[in-house]
Amino acid sequence: MTIGRLRAASRAEKWQLDYLFDLSFQAWLVHIGVVTAVMALLVYVWPDEIWPFVWYAAMCAFSGGLAALAWRYTHRRPADEREARPYGLAHTALTTLVGITWGLGAFGAATGDFHHLLVYSLALGGTALGAVSSQHVLPRSCIVSLWTSVPLLGFAHIFHDPGFFGATIFGMIMLYAGVLSILTVRMLRFMRTNVDLTRSLDAKLGEITEMAAELEEARHEAVEANLSKSRFLAHASHDLRQPIHAIGLFTACLRDLDLDAEAQQHVRSIDNAARSVSRLLGSLLDISRLDVGGIEPQPERFALEEFLRGIIRQNADAARDGGGAIEMETADLWVDTDPALLSTMIQNMVSNALKYAPGSNVRIVVRREGDRAVLEISDDGPGIAEQDLRHIFDEFYRAEGGDAPKADGLGLGLAIVRRLAGLLGLEVEIASAAGRGTTLRISGLPLSEPGAVTVPRAHRQHPLTGLRVCVVDDDAEVLAATATLLKRWGCEVAEFTGLPEAACGCDAIVSDFDLGGDLDGLDVIARLREMEGWEVPAAILTGRSEPETLKRLAGSGIPLLRKPAHPAELRALLTGFALGDEAPEDETAAS
Repeated sequence: MTIGRLRAASRAEKWQLDYLFDLSFQAWLVHIGVVTAVMALLVYVWPDEIWPFVWYAAMCAFSGGLAALAWRYTHRRPADEREARPYGLAHTALTTLVGITWGLGAFGAATGDFHHLLVYSLALGGTALGAVSSQHVLPRSCIVSLWTSVPLLGFAHIFHDPGFFGATIFGMIMLYAGVLSILTVRMLRFMRTNVDLTRSLDAKLGEITEMAAELEEARHEAVEANLSKSRFLAHASHDLRQPIHAIGLFTACLRDLDLDAEAQQHVRSIDNAARSVSRLLGSLLDISRLDVGGIEPQPERFALEEFLRGIIRQNADAARDGGGAIEMETADLWVDTDPALLSTMIQNMVSNALKYAPGSNVRIVVRREGDRAVLEISDDGPGIAEQDLRHIFDEFYRAEGGDAPKADGLGLGLAIVRRLAGLLGLEVEIASAAGRGTTLRISGLPLSEPGAVTVPRAHRQHPLTGLRVCVVDDDAEVLAATATLLKRWGCEVAEFTGLPEAACGCDAIVSDFDLGGDLDGLDVIARLREMEGWEVPAAILTGRSEPETLKRLAGSGIPLLRKPAHPAELRALLTGFALGDEAPEDETAAS
């Protein structure tokens, strides 16, 4: 078995030679040191003999040759096994000569006393053990050097004492050579196992690294695709909002006309359809802004009861049209959070209840829990099946199975609620069962000390008769719709598709942000104010949603209305201008 392993091991791989020669240079320098010490002993014992000098010269020549071979290998590092093979053969040849020289020197030492031969034997035995430790990776060199030097040492003992004692020592020496040979094979086998394991690990690591690179590339592509989607929605939002905004303005004009009941119903249907499209678009753009990190909370202190009453008023008609109602049970609590984001959350929750539980009563309950407020919105509708409840906050998921009514939408409302809750540090929970209604719960609202009560501008009623308004919009339909609506409110309107050539004596400016030229709405307002010679109150309308644009608009200090703007928002803003009020801080945020 051992001979077969030796034969198999005689074919050296490049990694074996690399390992061998990385150790050889220092090992052969140490060997020369050992040989020098032995030579000193030999010269001391045989001062008049020439053979110690010959032995020493041969040892130095062969050992120096091996050291030089190792130095050359490590500094020129062959590229493959074919180039490395001559170095391995040269190493085997030189180690064979070293082994023979050690063995022949034993016969010289055998001519003296036994203790001189014993010292020589110990030196050779130690050197043989060192050869195993440093050369086992190339077993042919190690084995050849062992079985050329150690047997000759045994025969030298028989030469010194041909009797039983010499034969016994010969047997022990041969046993020692056999043990060292077995040790060589086992050390090589152990090293091969480690090398194979290392190669396997390197291969696995390479696969993992490649897989990680592929995953990273896929992640990057997914992120880019998501950002591309978000950028597309952001850039397209203006064009998408324009016609919806115009429809809302025209329907507001139609409602003020003396129409019969059927026509009024048609107007309401058009308005409801426009609002539905507006909600769908708003959901998509909200997700887009969340994806690109375009929403930053701006906490404010406000009264929760009055805040919720405003939301109820906004949804009262929709609830009534569906055959239900919205009720509220609240406490006199003030909270400190972003009112615009909280309004979006609650609006989505209320809209979801009205959509999927038509005809039911929606109940809003607010109560205090420690230093936090909790808000619950519940309905007595058909509820949500268990299989749908697990996915209810997933994007684009719609619960349409079982008794759930068919409804329009993209399945983004509650997904936006969950993501906005995370942005505000709130928790959102849902409890529902088929046939027993649904309850949505917002917890963690930070309470605040009461402050001055501010009446929302949207609920003030002031005449606009005679207010001179300069309207700037590059879209002819939107411009016409806005002008028509303002005129019906009693305003005097000057219409422009771009920057006016001269001052028009206006009391207020309403401008679109995107005007299709070198100047945007902010630039036009600044120029008009220069022409007029005073800080004319102004408002910006836009359908843009990218973070950079919104930050610029917010930093301008000019009130912002997001398209499609509700006519009531525009009317409230102009009423404030007419009364000489400044736009409230929450007007820009709520837009």
